[in-house]
Amino acid sequence: MNKIFQILIKNHVFFLFILLQLISLRLLMSHNLVFESTFLKKTTEISGFFFAKEKNIKEYFFLKELNDALLQENVKLVKQNSGLNKIIQSHQLLLDDTIMHKTNIIQARVLKNSWNKKQNFMIINKGASVGIKKNMGVVNNNHLVGITYTVSDNFATIINLINTNLGGISAKIKNLGHYGSLKWDGKDFQKMQLHTIPKHAKIKIGDTIVTSGYTSIFPENINIGIIENYNLQENTNFLEISVHLFSDFTKIEHVYIIDSVLTEEQKLIEKTLLN
Repeated sequence: MNKIFQILIKNHVFFLFILLQLISLRLLMSHNLVFESTFLKKTTEISGFFFAKEKNIKEYFFLKELNDALLQENVKLVKQNSGLNKIIQSHQLLLDDTIMHKTNIIQARVLKNSWNKKQNFMIINKGASVGIKKNMGVVNNNHLVGITYTVSDNFATIINLINTNLGGISAKIKNLGHYGSLKWDGKDFQKMQLHTIPKHAKIKIGDTIVTSGYTSIFPENINIGIIENYNLQENTNFLEISVHLFSDFTKIEHVYIIDSVLTEEQKLIEKTLLN
């Protein structure tokens, strides 16, 4: 312990310099959006490169169990499901191929994943070069996973659902239509909390929670989880509902990024209404 203190005292100028550099960098990022964006892209690219190498080594020694052909087939199934949902919702009787082509599904491999922290992220091996942008919805087997965050040319980070910094997600009770805001309290990585559901809603344990479709990020009816329990919030007319997530964040190997060509159109309409 004395040696450690001696080293710190002897090199205090150097450590002070490093600390001041970090503080300066933080201040620069917080006041310069262009620099922050460039810095995050660079760190995403560098982190992604090293995690990709680590992943390749692990797969080489422990064998790659997933079949790429099957994953490609899953992409088609996810895309088909999205198209069928749109058709059902618009009461069309015939399959309209143009709807199918309005949603592009990008498959990506998870290079790094955390699930035991307060702010959990993933790093994937796809980026802007294949059309990934910030704020795209991410799913796994039609189960909601998160939202794309920083994007470089070849890699991207994803904010997991189980991240306390993620804003409330608009979700609804599938068989009732009541919708509210879904957020993680930072405690159990398998559970999220659905807020602002009115107390008169006739909910039941086991009811399915899905995306509401009220935002431009997520299409409607992507599975999120099931109601595990609920109670009435004190001094309010709302229920607080515990939702057990379908996604198991401890073993996600591949994800699918939802790129809808209708997203920008919806954002434009929303912006017009707000103005």
